[in-house]
Amino acid sequence: MSKENTVSVSVVDEMKQAYGDYALAVIVGRAIPDLYDGMKPVQRRILTAMKWLGLRPDARFMKSARVEGETMGKLHPQGGAYGALVNMSQWWTNNSIYVDGHGNFGSPTDGPAAARYTEARLTEYSFNVMLAAADTWETRDSYDGSFQEPIRFNAIVPNVLINGGEGIAVGMSTRIPTHNLRGVAKALRCWQQDDVRGAAKHLIPDFPTGCEVVKDENLLEYVKTGKGSIRMRAVCERSEVEYGKRAKRDAFTFTNFPLHSNTEQVGEQIKDAVGKGKITTVADVRDETDRTGIRLIVILKANVNVDQAEAELYRYTSLDTKFSASNLVIDGIRPVDLSPYEILDRWMVWRDGRLIAEFKAELTSRRERLEVIKGLIGALDQIDDIIYAIRQSKDKAMARTKIKKMGFSEVQANAILDMRLSQLTKLDATTLKAEAKELQARIKELIKLNSSESLRQEFILEQIDEVATRYGNARRSKVIDPPKEMTVQVIKQGRTNIKVAAGPKPRFVFVDEENGILTQQRKLERSSWVVPSDDKMVFVCDNGMFYKVGARHKGPLSDGPTKVLFKQKTSSLPETGLIAVYKLGEAVYANVMPWEALTKCTSRGKSYLPSGAELIHLGGTYTLKMTGRRKDKVIGINTVKARPLGGKGTKLTALELTHV
Repeated sequence: MSKENTVSVSVVDEMKQAYGDYALAVIVGRAIPDLYDGMKPVQRRILTAMKWLGLRPDARFMKSARVEGETMGKLHPQGGAYGALVNMSQWWTNNSIYVDGHGNFGSPTDGPAAARYTEARLTEYSFNVMLAAADTWETRDSYDGSFQEPIRFNAIVPNVLINGGEGIAVGMSTRIPTHNLRGVAKALRCWQQDDVRGAAKHLIPDFPTGCEVVKDENLLEYVKTGKGSIRMRAVCERSEVEYGKRAKRDAFTFTNFPLHSNTEQVGEQIKDAVGKGKITTVADVRDETDRTGIRLIVILKANVNVDQAEAELYRYTSLDTKFSASNLVIDGIRPVDLSPYEILDRWMVWRDGRLIAEFKAELTSRRERLEVIKGLIGALDQIDDIIYAIRQSKDKAMARTKIKKMGFSEVQANAILDMRLSQLTKLDATTLKAEAKELQARIKELIKLNSSESLRQEFILEQIDEVATRYGNARRSKVIDPPKEMTVQVIKQGRTNIKVAAGPKPRFVFVDEENGILTQQRKLERSSWVVPSDDKMVFVCDNGMFYKVGARHKGPLSDGPTKVLFKQKTSSLPETGLIAVYKLGEAVYANVMPWEALTKCTSRGKSYLPSGAELIHLGGTYTLKMTGRRKDKVIGINTVKARPLGGKGTKLTALELTHV
């Protein structure tokens, strides 16, 4: 190779460029749904291929393997498309189903059959709502330039909210919850009327499984920002069932499970929790799921607290779980995080632009048809001359020229020549004039719509209302208030232990330090604090050990709880709180830790000390001796200012610590 053909390239720059191109391809072309039609490329290509195959809602089913082959061969060579096709047919994943599946397409607990065994066709929703106005789609060349594939569909509804979507790209991920179709239609109308409260009410996620949604701060944060943790709970019904020979036991029937949770998974979680001693109230678990619905029966032991049993089941299984929402979508070629409000806003602007394109295409088509109709009406008055001119012509071009000389346009002349003689003689002038009148009225309406933004916006809202009425349903997920808070009671009693009451009906929790066991008693005394049931409790023992455990923990203290050794083994439990002394770098800090803060500080994983701090002491007072001082300095609760948890406290000295 000659030096003239040699190009110097930086390996680092080349790698950056190559990886950047790959990342963009994954983000835009695979994992993240489009803002405007809510589809990923593979989903869009599957529906396009099914339309090309003529798989209308009223057509015969076709083998899924044929659909997959058509998709991969013409539009999507990157890999198998059957998994995406199956996902679009599952009722427990989508609020509005795209594909009408025939055969074994799986269940919440089981996978689908192979593509050669199942069949598919389009649903009415996908055909009439997603694939409408195909002649005005934004298109581009397919991977080999053989076909034109849609960049996005002219979706009549903001589908990215209705069916949501999940995906993991390079350096980012998306998890958009599903919303109710009728609710989105109402939210869009409220948003256009500047009714934010009304829009927020209808933008609460609605999951296809029908699980309950807890109305808390995280849910409201999601509606406001598009990010938040949505708490889902299975629906529980209490009853009594026959168990044993003549005995009746209390039981729970769980239905409408949270998204991505199922009876098999929950049953295993219950058995595991029972084996570890976390759940002590369950006697038996029965999965009674059948064609009529999904049901899990949990039978309780005799003479147990039913409220406590229900709380344990929700706590230790995915009957109560969270959906971590993040509305990341593709706007053009750019990934953006949007709130539900912003999605409605941008979708409305895009839909208005697509309507203009649709109306212009229809206007052109209507005008061409009107011109043809006028030509046919005129041909009836000169039918004999037209027939004579055609018979005297050598070819079609000469006949066209003679007809044009009679006062007809090129389009009209072609329409007359394309008709059979019998059709020309039997044309009904009354019918043609009625059609012309309808066309003229529609043309005026289209011109008016194209020139008025307010009329187009009302058209969009009416169109969505019509779709919601036809294909929507009532909310599946009931919105409930947060579960009742529990009472936690801390009591000083005994020489080496602390008793703490916990549970919906408070009980004593006894810390047996010698044997390392946490037990509960029913006795209740003294004052209490209210603590959310998902918070942690803090046990402080006189032996200098500090324990963090779940609010309903029962069993060995070594199984999960974190323990911290105090400096002084005679730690007291003052009414107001404790003083924490710790070392951060070369400096020593002190901070007041109120009991209320200590009880709650670990509920969300936040540390009560700054990151990297080394705990020196936690107690009522602390004696510090510094270089150059004759007397020890006593630090107490009243001499240190309380600081936020996780932040730096009061700096005690910049000098070298010589004695503790």
